[in-house]
Amino acid sequence: MISTPKKFYEESKQSVLAVNGNLFQFGRMIQKLTGKTSFPHYTTYGCYCGVGGQGKPRDDTDRCCLAHDCCYEKLKDCNTNTDIYNYSIDDGVITCGEGSSCEKQICECDKTAALCLKDHLDTYNKEYRFYSDKNCQEGPMKC
Repeated sequence: MISTPKKFYEESKQSVLAVNGNLFQFGRMIQKLTGKTSFPHYTTYGCYCGVGGQGKPRDDTDRCCLAHDCCYEKLKDCNTNTDIYNYSIDDGVITCGEGSSCEKQICECDKTAALCLKDHLDTYNKEYRFYSDKNCQEGPMKC
């Protein structure tokens, strides 16, 4: 499956929860590799999956999200939430395609995180889904 900007647009029109830019693409990567949709399985998981993050990661899945946040943090000159990149997934193998330096780096961050989430499916804990920020008061972890 190749995801080009045009295909992204067509997919986003069909999505109930369409998100701009690569957040939608990241969600598609997650779904293809884990079989779980990003919402509700990952967007509110633990202390780091979803928007923002603080506290101590609760498990390996949450650590994948912290690592993803750290990867994005290194890309300060890129629009990590809106840049659209090209990629393909064939038999569970993600290949980042042609594009700008930012697009390629964002794709690599998303690819690494999606693979991490897949690798830790066996320890995914439903108790951390819809996890309250009130449980994450230890202060933010450093990258």
